[in-house]
Amino acid sequence: MVSMTVEIKLIRAGQIYGYYLRETVVGDGRRPPRTPLREAQERAGVPAGRWMGRGLAVLGLTPGQEVTEAQLRNLFGERGRHPFADRIEADRLAKGDSPKKAFKAGALGRRVTVTGVDFVFRPQPTIYLLWALGDEETRRVIEAAHERAIGRVLEWLEDEVAVIGYGKDGIYRVRPPGGLVAARFRHYEARSGMPLLHDHLLLSVKGQRLDGKWGSIHTLALHENTVAASALYNEIVAAEVCEVLGLATEPRTVTPGRRPAMEIAGVPHELIRWTSRRSDQIAACLEDLEHEYVTAVDDDGELKFLPVVSERARAKLNGMAARKTRPPKRKTRPLAQLRKEWKESAIRTSGVAVDVINSLHEYARAAAAAIRARVAAVVDIALAAVDVTATVFVMNEGGRFHRRHLLAEARRHLALVLRGRRRDPGLDDQIVAAAISMYCLDISEPKTVRGLEADYRLYTARWDLSDLPARRRLPTPAPGPDRQPPADPGEPAAPRPPGQDAGEWEIPRIPLQYDRAVLAGAVVREKLRTATTTATATAVRGRAYDVVAHQQAAMPEQLLAPAAADPEHDDQEPEAGRREAIDLTALRSLRESRTDVEALDLTAERLRHLQDTFAKAADDSRARADRYAEQDDADGAQPVRQDEQQAHRPQEPGPHRGREAGH
Repeated sequence: MVSMTVEIKLIRAGQIYGYYLRETVVGDGRRPPRTPLREAQERAGVPAGRWMGRGLAVLGLTPGQEVTEAQLRNLFGERGRHPFADRIEADRLAKGDSPKKAFKAGALGRRVTVTGVDFVFRPQPTIYLLWALGDEETRRVIEAAHERAIGRVLEWLEDEVAVIGYGKDGIYRVRPPGGLVAARFRHYEARSGMPLLHDHLLLSVKGQRLDGKWGSIHTLALHENTVAASALYNEIVAAEVCEVLGLATEPRTVTPGRRPAMEIAGVPHELIRWTSRRSDQIAACLEDLEHEYVTAVDDDGELKFLPVVSERARAKLNGMAARKTRPPKRKTRPLAQLRKEWKESAIRTSGVAVDVINSLHEYARAAAAAIRARVAAVVDIALAAVDVTATVFVMNEGGRFHRRHLLAEARRHLALVLRGRRRDPGLDDQIVAAAISMYCLDISEPKTVRGLEADYRLYTARWDLSDLPARRRLPTPAPGPDRQPPADPGEPAAPRPPGQDAGEWEIPRIPLQYDRAVLAGAVVREKLRTATTTATATAVRGRAYDVVAHQQAAMPEQLLAPAAADPEHDDQEPEAGRREAIDLTALRSLRESRTDVEALDLTAERLRHLQDTFAKAADDSRARADRYAEQDDADGAQPVRQDEQQAHRPQEPGPHRGREAGH
């Protein structure tokens, strides 16, 4: 599973004393009692915290200024007071103000319980491996790219996401014109002691409106846009590192069936495995929890849950496994000592050759040169809009989504196509605009002022992908102790293989949506191509090179097709032995290297094969569903969700009617 590289959680006033001032500010170690903050940070070997954001000026702070304990305590611990509240209060008392009036002068608007949000930024594993095992110059470049990416995400949050509510119940929203205020703290290692470059960005909820009054930032908007923020951070940090160090990225499959991760090419996957000891512990615990989940019964012997593990259930079980296997925190050490120990450990235990570890940057540069020579970085906005819309349509519940979902997917698409190259600003917004205008249907029925905002319009796709297998599956009875859970829901439980105890078989899981999303994009592209009329064929033929370049840019380099034929003579018969097919040898090596194969653009022949396979699966599913027709009819009436943006469901047949019928 590809985890988020930007995470978010709320900061409450009391937590600043019990957690942040004791641990986070000193690199997640344990701060000795009664030790001044700067002294504790020097002992831990971590840098001082730094202020960030455009909102610092009005508070008398500057970007890059060191964060003091008193400032942090006032802004986050005292329910949102001015960072210099102590000095302001003392000045007012000296001028003869009453204690109550002096205290109020140091406040930033109303007192709040949630005083901020904690964003955690960390690059992809291959980037922080280069940071940990590379030379000093590589380390400095990666840290600078990491900081620039965080700054760019903060600017995007200030300009496009953060809003302050005002009016009755905060129904009206405005951007904080002065910007936001945040404190950043650098950490070097994970709880396991393995390298993990990451920063905590403590973002204050306090923001100033145009009238000079202080209000509170809506934290829900920040939560809703965390995925888009993570995609933007990944894009920028990879592009900055690759451009300066001469590297390139490639898609690698972390979990089969899930979205690939963009990693630095040439960094061996064995090094990632070396750092994932904790991941192995979580995976082992997760397997046990999944078995308990699918076999749990109530007092009447009935199955408590579905006999398959859905994506949502698996995410919750994964969180439980992470908490159960969480190790105690280690004593922090200086970075120079950590880097020395990491390299020695990697040489001893990773299984990677010593010369590769000592020359990791050179190996990555060689891999990047091969990729840059064979993969064209061409972005076709029209084709990108198709891929983005199809993926978001399939990946979101009921095929309904907001602009932020399209934006996050557009950024992931650009990262896949550009392979670590910088892009022009606003290209992601252009793809989203094209997707909304050409392939999305606005189904919003806003009942509040917020529902009228562009960010909260509700969309679905204009096309119908009803030929894809249905997402919902029917439950089956609980398997007995000597029966294996069915591989396909709706089928009877299979006998347990001899010699296996309970829990040793593979836990059945609902097919992952990303597989369906990739197929959906291919289906839509093929439909659009075949739907082209004869009158427009000549114009489309003129774009043949652009289309091929776009597709090849999204392909893993081992699977690149032969050079495109001359558009003037593309009606000639292909030579013998030159059929467009997957090289199985390359495919096997690709899977062994754990590089992504889902980005491969499907040819018409492979597409037909996949469609036949999925059509057969859908027919089998419908046949099983017929046995539950009466139960299906009883469950057919779905209550309308009474939220701010109710989905529009027309009674007459429409382009998205068939999709709704599948849910």
